Amino acid sequence: MSKTPLYKRLKYQNIFFVLVLVAFVVFLVLLIKSSDNDSSSSSVADSSSADVQDNSNAGDSSLTESLTSQSVLGKIEYKYMKFSESAVHEGELILVSPNYAFSGQAPQDCISTYDYMYNSNRDKLFSIRNSEVKAKSITLTAVNQMMSDFYNLYGQAALVLMNGYNPNDKTMEAATGYSVEFFYHNSDGTYSVFNPLGTYAWISDNAYKYGLIMRYPDEKFSVTGISGSTGVIRYVGQPHAQIMYKNNMCLEEYLDFIKGHTYDNAIAYTTDDGKNYAVYYAASEGDETNIKIPTDSDGDAYKFSISGNNSDGYIITVKLPD
Repeated sequence: MSKTPLYKRLKYQNIFFVLVLVAFVVFLVLLIKSSDNDSSSSSVADSSSADVQDNSNAGDSSLTESLTSQSVLGKIEYKYMKFSESAVHEGELILVSPNYAFSGQAPQDCISTYDYMYNSNRDKLFSIRNSEVKAKSITLTAVNQMMSDFYNLYGQAALVLMNGYNPNDKTMEAATGYSVEFFYHNSDGTYSVFNPLGTYAWISDNAYKYGLIMRYPDEKFSVTGISGSTGVIRYVGQPHAQIMYKNNMCLEEYLDFIKGHTYDNAIAYTTDDGKNYAVYYAASEGDETNIKIPTDSDGDAYKFSISGNNSDGYIITVKLPD
């Protein structure tokens, strides 16, 4: 039997060596890719965990710090009281917008802003466009108290109260009588949109103490649909103004939030001045709606107020014993 020539044996050995080398290189490449994939998977897993954590954190807000949702009225006796469908369109919390036109009765207690531009010492607090600018008395009283306190801190405000009650456009806030609008009174006699900056930030930071809210803050444009009206101030009363301010809610957001709290799941809330309230929602049932109102041991209703939301229900605010 003849032997394989030397040159052929060397050729085969070289081919074998090359094949082994190629196999080794392929193995290294696969090993590196596997390591990268593991690392990438780990990163994705970490990222997913972070996303879950972030979403969890996003669900947490200052609501848990200032609102207590509980059966605060659960052990209190109650009685039913009837409210008409028309009451849905009346009250301090009605929402008026292009989507919810004002259909309530024209307010009868809108009065001139003239006397409310002065404090009790007849110091001028701000200017008014003219004596024909009107608003509901409860609104003007709150604005006067707020601006009196501003005056005590900073002196007369370089503001002019330009707009108040306007019955001509039922899709605007002014149709309620619960709002007024300030403008800057510039040194050259012109007017510009009021934005609560600098010293005037005090107004936006403290309005809630007087039952007032800044109705159209720029950062809520995506919700309200209104821009360029940062000087509109709206009366909503307590505890609503404080809840909205401390939880960064505009009126639209607050009314949606309240719908999740009925009598059996009412909000318990204590204002800065130590007054205790329960707030809850009742959906309209048509021409008349029976609504639970808590009562004391004598069967008398607790002190309460009721406001419609101008669409489909009522917000009941109960003053609880201190």
